[in-house]
Amino acid sequence: MAEEKELLTILAKEEYDKVLARLEKEFGVPELVKRLSLQATDYRSADVDTRIRITNGRAEIIQKLGDWKKGNRHETSVPLPSSPKTVFDLYKIFLNAMKDTDVQSPIMQLENRLFKGTDFEIKLTYQFGKRDAYNCEIEVFDLGLEPEDLAEKYDIPIHLPTQTQDFWKKWNEEVNLSAGELSDEELLKIIKGYL
Repeated sequence: MAEEKELLTILAKEEYDKVLARLEKEFGVPELVKRLSLQATDYRSADVDTRIRITNGRAEIIQKLGDWKKGNRHETSVPLPSSPKTVFDLYKIFLNAMKDTDVQSPIMQLENRLFKGTDFEIKLTYQFGKRDAYNCEIEVFDLGLEPEDLAEKYDIPIHLPTQTQDFWKKWNEEVNLSAGELSDEELLKIIKGYL
């Protein structure tokens, strides 16, 4: 497990464009990462975040443990085969195991632009589904660094989400598609688009 400290800031489209231009000037062309995150999120267990994630065609189960409000979490990853049907079936098992009115099933579609330093990563994200949204995540891997210091250094506006269950539920409802609103065929088509 790797320990990380992170800061997530919500950006307007104009802020995203300005930060992207500044970071490209500082670091050059970013690494483009296309990601699909299939979640079954139970907000009553805020210290456990388990999802299926497909990143640039590579599928895995990810589990983050720790308090996301404080930004310190440990991450464990298990690779999955690159079979759309296997990923689909496993996600359906997650959904069936976690059926509950407090569980959401957001389908997060993301295009990330990664800028990497020796001990940190800055990820600018364009998120889409129901509507477009933009954010920036600063992760530090040297526990002597603070994400806020990097935000100041690279002039990244800090608009912290309220980090409440209600905020993230509303975000998911407004920005992301939901597995419950999609037919099996539609969901499988989305998965195939990332594998």
